[in-house]
Amino acid sequence: MAAAGRDVPRLLYLGPFATMADRFAVAPLLIPMAASFHVSLVAVSGVASLYYLAYGLMPTLYGVLADRFGRVRVIRVALVGTALADALSALSPNLTALLVARFVTGGIACGVFPTTLVYLADRFPFKVRQQAIANVLVFVALGTTAGTLGAGLTAHVSSWRFFFLIPGAIALAVAIGLRGMPESLLARSSQNPLKQVATVVRNGWAVLVLALSVINGAVMFGFVTYLAPALEANGQSPAIAGVVVASYGVSVLVCTRAFGYVARRTRAALILAGGATMLLIGYAIAGTTQSVVTILVASLLAGGAYAFMQSTFQTWATDVVPEARGTATALFATAIFTGAALATSAVAGLASANRYSPLFVIAALVTMPVLIFGSLARWRYPGSDAIGRLTPEC
Repeated sequence: MAAAGRDVPRLLYLGPFATMADRFAVAPLLIPMAASFHVSLVAVSGVASLYYLAYGLMPTLYGVLADRFGRVRVIRVALVGTALADALSALSPNLTALLVARFVTGGIACGVFPTTLVYLADRFPFKVRQQAIANVLVFVALGTTAGTLGAGLTAHVSSWRFFFLIPGAIALAVAIGLRGMPESLLARSSQNPLKQVATVVRNGWAVLVLALSVINGAVMFGFVTYLAPALEANGQSPAIAGVVVASYGVSVLVCTRAFGYVARRTRAALILAGGATMLLIGYAIAGTTQSVVTILVASLLAGGAYAFMQSTFQTWATDVVPEARGTATALFATAIFTGAALATSAVAGLASANRYSPLFVIAALVTMPVLIFGSLARWRYPGSDAIGRLTPEC
């Protein structure tokens, strides 16, 4: 490892905090945005789906750059770009400009969190890496809570525009503060970027993880977008919807703190299965009726799923191709947010028609393959160290 894990500065974790606050702010702002621009929810849902699409398309580029130029440089440049794109979002004069601004924001912000995971993967061995990733998820949880709660309250008392300036300012401050952070990449890749990608896609385990991640992205990030609009469609204010859905972040925070205890006593496959089960049950409950209580329970269960299921996938993705870790992790992010974009767009019509019950039932059904096939695959995965020991004998 480049350095001991204890040398990782906590300031690094504020980068994911800022980008998560920015990303999760969108859900409680969709209906206020639609009202502001006098358009339908279907039209304004592009603010979320285009962000996810860009977030899914661009990480591969950042992964290649991180393997070539270093993790720290990529993180800092992406943070500065996020700050500028957030300013454009706040100043957008019409829906078209906002759609472009959020697409740009997603395409830049995606360089922060995945590269942070790569940095941590460089510093921590696989057996303890998931705990290190769980620690950064504390800041992800806080950012998620700040985004959903802060955005809802801001839209209620003022305008949806103002909130985007807050994560942008934090991102800029973190970029400046990380000037002296040591680089974790010891050997910079000089390989052709296409060959780096080919190295990943020739690995069977990597392909399986990426395929599962598309579905995982749909259920973990795509359908979740409609929890807040479901409440607003039933008469609740953006502030109330934001407070209720902010419980997602609180749940991530609580479950992340419990993760270390669970991880020391439970196999990763069972942790993944537990998280997927929580998400499935949450969607099933939300599918019955969209009241404050049911959406609150669904949000809490979804937060638990993020802490247990998503962290397992994230750790898995950093291990499948260690010689091209930046690229592999970036492709993982691409798969996740491609799935999120597809899911958000696919059910936008149901949301616009206020048919949230079938929307969440579909979400529950789509979660089942992640629960079944994801858990079985993770159970059989030996880890890159074991694979490396077996390779000479194969």
